[in-house]
Amino acid sequence: MTFNEYAEQLGVKLMRDDIKFIRNLVLGMSREWRREVLTEYAAIWCKVRDETERSVAAQNSGRFAANVWLRETACGEPQEP
Repeated sequence: MTFNEYAEQLGVKLMRDDIKFIRNLVLGMSREWRREVLTEYAAIWCKVRDETERSVAAQNSGRFAANVWLRETACGEPQEP
């Protein structure tokens, strides 16, 4: 299963820019590390989305939190959101 398929199952609505952003940041990671990072990325997105009341705002809040976490994590180990 690809990350896009996994994200879709979770209701994570990735935009084309999200996919490009993610690809750029995980490009040099090992397969195992990339899987761990992307799983946490989706978990953060879902957690923040589910804590936000309006559906559009929820996806945007989830996207923002997950992207910030990924950007800060790209060069090291995952941090707590």
